[in-house]
Amino acid sequence: MKKLHGISSIVTFIRVAVIAIPLWGLAGISHAQINTDRMMNIARNALAYDDYVLSISYFNLVINYKPYLYEPYFYRGVAKFYLDDYSGAALDCTEAIQRNPYFPNTYELRGLAYINMERFPEAIHDYRIVTEMSPDLRSLWHNLALCYIETDSLDRADSISDIIIKRWAKQADGYSLKAQVFLQRKDTTAAEACIDQALEVDKFNLAAHSAKANIQMSHEQYSEAIQHFDEAIRLNPKQAGNLINRALCHYHLNHYREAMADYDRALELEPKNFVGHYNRGLLRANVGEDNLAIEDFNFILSIDPDDMMATFNRATLLENIGDYRGAIRDYTTVINEFPKFLYGYERRAAARRMIGDNAGANRDEEHVLKEQIAHRYGYSTPTSRQKNKTRKKSQVNLDDYQKLVEEDTQEQEPQYESEYRGRVQNQEQEAKLMLPNENTIQLYKAAGRNDLLNTFQQAFQQAQAGNVNEAIEGFTHVIQENDHFAEAYFNRGILHLLLDDTPHAIPDLSKAGELGIYQAYNIIKKNQNIKKK
Repeated sequence: MKKLHGISSIVTFIRVAVIAIPLWGLAGISHAQINTDRMMNIARNALAYDDYVLSISYFNLVINYKPYLYEPYFYRGVAKFYLDDYSGAALDCTEAIQRNPYFPNTYELRGLAYINMERFPEAIHDYRIVTEMSPDLRSLWHNLALCYIETDSLDRADSISDIIIKRWAKQADGYSLKAQVFLQRKDTTAAEACIDQALEVDKFNLAAHSAKANIQMSHEQYSEAIQHFDEAIRLNPKQAGNLINRALCHYHLNHYREAMADYDRALELEPKNFVGHYNRGLLRANVGEDNLAIEDFNFILSIDPDDMMATFNRATLLENIGDYRGAIRDYTTVINEFPKFLYGYERRAAARRMIGDNAGANRDEEHVLKEQIAHRYGYSTPTSRQKNKTRKKSQVNLDDYQKLVEEDTQEQEPQYESEYRGRVQNQEQEAKLMLPNENTIQLYKAAGRNDLLNTFQQAFQQAQAGNVNEAIEGFTHVIQENDHFAEAYFNRGILHLLLDDTPHAIPDLSKAGELGIYQAYNIIKKNQNIKKK
């Protein structure tokens, strides 16, 4: 990834001692005791050394004391972005822009946050502003073009790619972007010509080699595609997608050993990669490694229990190893979802006969016969394992259950240019409702706010009783009375998640994290990732 202009300043500060202070201790420091310059240095130092949650606590101090400054809002937005709290980052950038509308980095950061939230029109607005403020930064134009592609504003994306080609003639980006525009228009011939131009400008361009290989693979030019995948993987051996697609090419050329090695490497890099597990499972089944194939399909179904193709494949494998009851269970699941899938009835009938359920088998076979008669021209079903072409990831035709999965070119994540990444300290944090700690309770009691604690407790009990809407109302009342009650934000955010109301949940969790409940960021990260699947 390219380094984002201006943000690199956060790693240039002199190391200073960072003192861990409990948040309630921080809240009790009087304004007169705070040296805001020192607090900013400590906060940015913590940010530079990836201690994002600590940096937020210090930026909070500066904001509370000098709310008119834009910098602490901007840098707190940076910390939230690192934690995948894109909503919180965007809000902080908005606060910073209100205080200083002439700092280009803020628009760029907010644009990246909007991109990650898939709010592309807002991202375009920010990138149009920042390209006027910093017109000589190629990465800004690059991201703007990709946002236009995301919104199907292809003419505008094309014009941006022309600007990049003209201004940065020795860079391949403009041609690669132009190729993406042509791919969006389904013109693979023009796209391939643009990619060839990109490789003429830069023969070591990773994106161009990947794009060229994918186009050749779509034309079934597997040997030629492998050559470009080889180069792309050499340039970046940690990109799982290229390994998975090269494995597909090897599979079509009957290079099973090479294909298996690529899937293994891809899954070492991305252990939760759906396509890698699915295809490796099918390949293992093809070479008779049924138990290992079952492991792959078990993993897929652990993260997506509704994947009927994986369920059917597991059923056939369970049947192969003699687990007929397990196979019947999976066949039944598929049949209930796809009652017209006659091959499912045929396989279940065979499994039922193996356990002596002849009556059940007869019913399945009679059903298949009646359906075939009902269709004047018969009903075509697969009858044996055979080598098939690949299918697109977006296809859901159950008859394709034996086909390997090919990533849709248009569904691949665009390569936006930024150094930002997300990191959290404890990604396994569970989403559980939270009570205030004893220190918090004593502080509210000392302030004479027993009523607030009682309202919180009542809301908490409503939540435990399953009265989610009533609990949300209670926590909302607490927040209206005291907008610094972190546990109320946290619990309300969790309850919004239970209602699948992510647009309201994420801002609440972001506020809870800002107020010191740092596990909120782990929950935000998890739900951001779920949204992208």
